[in-house]
Amino acid sequence: MRFFLSLSLSVLIFFACGDDTNEIAEAATVEGHWELARATRNNVETGTLEGLTFDFNADGSLYTNMMNNEAIGSYEWNEDEIITTGVKIPVTYTVRTLTDSTMVLRSKIQGYQFDFEMVRPYEDDAH
Repeated sequence: MRFFLSLSLSVLIFFACGDDTNEIAEAATVEGHWELARATRNNVETGTLEGLTFDFNADGSLYTNMMNNEAIGSYEWNEDEIITTGVKIPVTYTVRTLTDSTMVLRSKIQGYQFDFEMVRPYEDDAH
């Protein structure tokens, strides 16, 4: 039993320490409307960012309601980073994963590591 437990723990540690590369789907883009599905602060889930949205526009403009401060600013998307400017809290986000419907961002804000699991809401054609 101890052997099995040790082996299981070793396998978990091995995979947890695996490759830390970012996964960005070839045709995926940050452009569009994104809503927060889940956020963590220092790896602990937090509800303080509930309702967070980002609207990344093709012209480089950005709308966000980060920290309940509605703001229009701008952004630059460089491979695996989104750099925001002109908003109350300018932040550089590392894009950890990006698909056509999900995006995971990581950033340091005021000394805390934040991870944002964002989703593109499904748009019903019946509207």
